Amino acid sequence: MKKLLVPFVILASLILLAGRCGRHDGWTAGGPITMFLLGTWQLEKIVTPSRTLLGSQIGFSEKLVIISNDGHIENTFRDDTLTGTEVWRINPAPIAKTKDMTVSISYRYGLKRFYKLHRTTSQPTILEASAYLPELGAAADTVKYFYKEVW
Repeated sequence: MKKLLVPFVILASLILLAGRCGRHDGWTAGGPITMFLLGTWQLEKIVTPSRTLLGSQIGFSEKLVIISNDGHIENTFRDDTLTGTEVWRINPAPIAKTKDMTVSISYRYGLKRFYKLHRTTSQPTILEASAYLPELGAAADTVKYFYKEVW
């Protein structure tokens, strides 16, 4: 009887552990959602509560370049001039939600930014972003920036 009990306990334990091993939030089958933020993004549209600005209506061209090099760094170029550099904090780590494809990033010096990825097969990804804010959910959080992935 004892010989049968040991394999049964091991098998039952493996089944219970396997049931706990679901996909972690913030991850897709290909890895963490944050990896989809890496690359070069061209500002296409700004949406405010009162108007939408497209292309030349914005008044400047802007590229957001997100790289991973001993940490994640975001460089913003306005009219080909570097205008800002933000470094992701690792504590607290980015908060990513797989179902919504959203990521909240905290930066050095207390700023935060919210991203939402809009992915379509065979199309460049659209990155929806808040402004860099001291707190997400505030009144200034109503302005949305839409970037298109540069291939």
